[in-house]
Amino acid sequence: MYQPAASFEERWRFDVNDPASVAAERAAILSETARIESARRAIDAEAILLEARAYNFGYLLDLADGHPEMGMHVRSISAEISFEVQAKHSLVIRQLAGSWNAVREFPAAVDAVADGRISGHHLDAIVSSGLLISHEVESEQASLRARYVEIALDQVSGQILTEAALRRITARIAEELTQIPLAERRRKTRMKGFVSVTDAGDGHGVLHVGGSLLLLTAVRDRVRKQATRVLRARTKAEKAAAAAGGLPESEPDERTLGEVSADLVCDQLLTSDPTSTTAANGVQATVNLVIPATTLLADQREPGRPPALLDGLSPVPIDEAKRLAALAPMFTRILTHPITGTVLAVDTYTPTAAMRRFLAARDVHCRFPGCRLPARACQIDHTQEWQHGGKTCLGNLEHLCVFHHVMRHATPWSVDQLEGGVLEWKTPGGTVLADKPERQGVRFVPTAEINAQSEAPSTADPSTATTSGGPSGPQMERDPSNDPPPF
Repeated sequence: MYQPAASFEERWRFDVNDPASVAAERAAILSETARIESARRAIDAEAILLEARAYNFGYLLDLADGHPEMGMHVRSISAEISFEVQAKHSLVIRQLAGSWNAVREFPAAVDAVADGRISGHHLDAIVSSGLLISHEVESEQASLRARYVEIALDQVSGQILTEAALRRITARIAEELTQIPLAERRRKTRMKGFVSVTDAGDGHGVLHVGGSLLLLTAVRDRVRKQATRVLRARTKAEKAAAAAGGLPESEPDERTLGEVSADLVCDQLLTSDPTSTTAANGVQATVNLVIPATTLLADQREPGRPPALLDGLSPVPIDEAKRLAALAPMFTRILTHPITGTVLAVDTYTPTAAMRRFLAARDVHCRFPGCRLPARACQIDHTQEWQHGGKTCLGNLEHLCVFHHVMRHATPWSVDQLEGGVLEWKTPGGTVLADKPERQGVRFVPTAEINAQSEAPSTADPSTATTSGGPSGPQMERDPSNDPPPF
């Protein structure tokens, strides 16, 4: 049980020089670990049943609508749950689906979690491999999967197995029991590859690639071999310089094998030139950065100055952003400026290009609560639907990813747009959630500069210039929550 303490040092005090005190502290730690793990497994079993119940709730509603393949009600209930547990929507959907499959297809394994024989992680390994077991006759498939669970639980009994170790064992068991061979399953799942990037902080990221295990293993092996050759060449050059009594011509290369490997992957993927005859099928990347004008003009990143943002979300070093701004052939620069004058509304369904640029800079990402898919990969949605009298104006438009765009219109979710682009969402259960635009930093502009800008003709990008369809004069950019409608 958690107990507050006056200080960290006083929380767990024992005599390191007394063997009895050391043994007592060790025994207490192990006893508490066993107690908490037992309680965790019991809670895991309850959570699995609740998650399966939630998925079943959405699934039955989708069946009643006649479109179970769309899964709109499953998406809806999982979104509501994601707000309660503060987790990513897509992760919650996978969790609910996994629990539903576990309870429906492998009930004996769920019972084992409740009894404390296996953990929730063990269950994940058993279910993911067990779903590969299939048979044309449904009763035969159920029998094979039940037999599979018996064998898997027997493997766990009496020995220590991590989730990864158990997953390797269950994969082999499932392969022996299934009727569909691996080669055929591989052909059916060939299109399930993916490439994604996650923000690792401090300007770093992680590239995830899904595809053929054989090909990806070969890629990793080749990159490692190339990186090893680079390190060997570096060592050889350093030794030669030391033997000659001289200094190396450049700064010493202190990169590790992993760092060299990562640099090689980036270099090989980004240096292809589609206009060159030496780079077949080369593709150049498009980088989207939001760089405040005051930051771009600064010599270096200063405390309090707005950072450069990759896709408007992830801070990146300003020197890297400037280098991309100067050199990248496909670089979209959004220079935030305190003077704006953009189109506010049109009489057609489709927003203008200037409005799209404004919305992309304001929204940055999908405006469904918790979703961070970049705006460039989203669709522009009318808050109040066009066919119901909604206008194509900045105060009635927002970015939604396809997933949440479809869900919003197919389920009982509702949304209103307030001042400053704030969206007020209402869940089918009645919970009200607010989603505010990303802040781009506070900027103050002298009145003299505003007056000068209002007298001079604008040569800026249409998204930051006054047009015949827009306001008659410039506006000061400020906190969106203080802006009058339609902002």
